[in-house]
Parts: sequence; C-alpha cells; structure tokens
Amino acid sequence: MTIVKSIDQIRLASPLSISNKIEHWQPFLDDSEDVFIKSLFSETMWYFLQLFTSPDTDPVEWIEVLNGDKILVGNNRFIAFYQELARRLSKPEALYAIWLGIDEMAVNITSAGVQVLQSDTNKPAPQYLVMNVKETCLTRAHRNIDTILQWVAQYSQNFTAMNSGYGTILSTSCLISGADQFQTYADIHSSRRVFLSLLPVIRSIEQKYIIPTISQSVYNQIIGFISTNRVDPTYTKLLQVILPAIVHLSMARALLEISIDILDWGIFNTSVNTFNNLQYKAQVNDQRIAVMQEANQRDGEAELKAVQEFMDNNATAVLFAEYFNSLSYAGPASAVKRDEYVNDVTKSIFVV
Repeated sequence: MTIVKSIDQIRLASPLSISNKIEHWQPFLDDSEDVFIKSLFSETMWYFLQLFTSPDTDPVEWIEVLNGDKILVGNNRFIAFYQELARRLSKPEALYAIWLGIDEMAVNITSAGVQVLQSDTNKPAPQYLVMNVKETCLTRAHRNIDTILQWVAQYSQNFTAMNSGYGTILSTSCLISGADQFQTYADIHSSRRVFLSLLPVIRSIEQKYIIPTISQSVYNQIIGFISTNRVDPTYTKLLQVILPAIVHLSMARALLEISIDILDWGIFNTSVNTFNNLQYKAQVNDQRIAVMQEANQRDGEAELKAVQEFMDNNATAVLFAEYFNSLSYAGPASAVKRDEYVNDVTKSIFVV
C-alpha cells in the first residue's frame, strides 16, 4: 500500500482532470515510492510509517509496539509525527508518479490539468508540453523532498528513539554527518537529498584517502568522539583540517559521476535531462563542471597535504600512536617538505 491512497491526494499535488482514476496512476505510485521515497529513510522508520498510517491497524497495537520497543517518548506525539510525515510525503510521491507515467500513457494537457485519454478520438498532448510538465513535476518533487528531510531532521531531535536509530536519516558512520556540515565547504543549497546522493562518494573518499593518511585507529577514535558527542580539542582541530579535504575530494569525484545542475545559488543533482532545453543546459554546464572539478581536486589535494602536516606536527608516542610508529610519519622538521624532491647527486636522476 502506497502513501498516496486516493486520486484526490494526487490532485493536491498537481491538477488532474475529472476523468483520472487512481487505478491509472497506481503502477507509477508504486515505482515512485520504491525508487525515490523508501531510500531516504531507514527500514525501522519506514516500518513505523507504514504501521501508523495503515487504515487496517488497531491503535491498541500501536501502543503495544511502542511499549515493546521501549520508546522513551509520548506515544501520541510519536504517532502524530509519522502521520504528518505521511501527509507531507504524499505530495512528492504523487509528483514523481506523474513524472514517471505522463509520457507512458496517452494524455492531454489542458488548463484543467492532465487528462488520461479514454478513446482514439482524443488527440494526445504535444511532446514539448509533456516534457515541460515532467520537468516541472521533477523540480517540485525534489524541492519538496528537501523541505521534508529538513523538517524530519529538526523534529526528530525531540525523540530519543529516533536519535538512537529509530529513523535518523543522517549518517554517523562517516566524518561528515549532515548536509549543513557539508554546506560549510561546498554549496549544495543545504540539500539533504543531494547529501544522501553524495554519501557513497564520501565514504569512498574516507576509505581511499583519509584512513591511509591518518591511520585506522585515529579514524576510529574520531568516529567515537562524533557518535558520543564528546569533545577533545586536539581531535576537534584535526577534524577541522580533514573536513574540507573530504568535501572537495568528494565534489571532484561526484561532479563527474552524479547527474547535477550547477546553478548560481548552488549545486543540485537531477535524475535525467528531459528535453532539448535541459540537454542544452547540460551542454552549457559541461565547461563549468570541468572547471569546478579541477578546482575541487586541486583544493582537496592541498588540504590532504595539510592533514599530513598536522599529523606530523602533533603525533607522539602517546597521541596518534599508530601514525607515529608508521612509515607515514615524517616528523615536524620534514612535515612541510614531505612532497619536495631534492635534486642532488645521490638521486637516480640528476639534471645539471
């Protein structure tokens, strides 16, 4: 059962003519929920969302579930949150469904909205109108998802259960745990949807660049401080040096791997380009993407060197011990010169 259960809920998102029925759109609602909505939330959060919005569930069962899981919040407020979340999600789910289905069905587009054609006597809408509606629906759906995820992040702070794993959508398995923190170093318009798209890239950058640089034990200690909200001045300073390197190296890779739009007010990821105007926009952005990719790569490499210098200047037999005893440690005297090649007669290549 999808979040959208009636044709009226779709009409609240976008105009549809009177001839539309929920059966016309149900396959696309199913795909919309599976492809775009479910991936934004944890399995536990999705379970509660389905439970508390199902018309076949007895409220007594709700209370038993809450008490059985020992959720330390007011039951009514917890249930109300999920019911409000379902109400908000119904709009982007409907918009995504229209985006998926409007060019697969024979439709006409008038001032009354989208009309599913019932006979061969009706004339389908021109393709440019269909593509314009698709672009509008996709843009509106993405903006709605960003707003909803921001609301969830703010509202979930009131619930101990959510912050303990019951529905938190922000990751604590990497050093950058939220869109707002990422926004500090690269403008993604504080979009949590874009941040979720970037999470696999961020984790890959940490595995390939950060952990080999600072050592696994130091990385684990930083994760431990973040997950327990503990503060250590030295580790806080190290994290401040690491974060910009992660962001810029992640952006350098993501700009080439993720379909995005670069706008004057930030970076947004898109699903596909739908028509000539969008394709032309992507072609125009190719040069800007290349310039931004090169700049982010250059900044990230310089910041990664700054991380190495920090470790060399601060590592001791007690602090950052694994790094101190590794071959990566160069010592304070050589920290700044670690990447320099001294050309003299002792080297295999000597140029006069």
